[in-house]
Amino acid sequence: MNREETYRQITEYWALVNASKAMPLMSSERRATVKRLNDEHLPRVNGIFKLLAPDLRPIRASTVNQHLAAKSTVDRALAILKRWELMASLQQMVGEPVLSMSMLDPVIGKVALPLWAAGKYRQAVNDAATHLNTFVQSRIGRDDISDKDLMAQAFSDKPPEEGKARLRCPGNPANETVRSQQEGARSFSIGTFQAIRNPAHHLTGDWNPDLAFHHLAALSQVAYWFRYWNIDRYYSPPPDLNTLIAATRK
Repeated sequence: MNREETYRQITEYWALVNASKAMPLMSSERRATVKRLNDEHLPRVNGIFKLLAPDLRPIRASTVNQHLAAKSTVDRALAILKRWELMASLQQMVGEPVLSMSMLDPVIGKVALPLWAAGKYRQAVNDAATHLNTFVQSRIGRDDISDKDLMAQAFSDKPPEEGKARLRCPGNPANETVRSQQEGARSFSIGTFQAIRNPAHHLTGDWNPDLAFHHLAALSQVAYWFRYWNIDRYYSPPPDLNTLIAATRK
């Protein structure tokens, strides 16, 4: 995949979406622009998304408002390409692939960086894991559980219950690849809190940057899922119509 060409095609698509928004509602110019978006740009962009990341959902749109509603997906794709550009620039400078801490999810990087700079590598991991736990609790509305149990229940394949939202891998849940990602993310996230957060919290010493970066990258992956995957919430079923009718007749 050509990074520069990919970036150009996505930004060109999004510029056209914004341009169509400013056009008169029923104008022939707007209709022609929307047709171009649907027939030419959208298939290309969705093809890019499919190659760029396994959980970048395709944009399903036929109207201007539907295209505009895809802003978060477009922003995410552009952010991936910008981080890719940063990696390429650092590789040219150093001569080998480099992973910058700025590429970690903000939930992890912003907390860890000041401690990392002070040489407190273990505490950087510990505080990042604590911050991740709080982020996850907020995302799914579960401040009653934490750490391993929080991960297990968030990724559970059980339907959501009242007060118990779930995190779902984007895509058709009947698809084997989607099911595999869901199951793997659950195991990975539980294991991350057992194998990384617990030692960082209970052991002593400053540790070392090599170990800490591996741990922070694992925590960042968990944060990534909770930032971009779907929240499946419980909604009370509508009241039975016959029961309502019977109640009004009493």
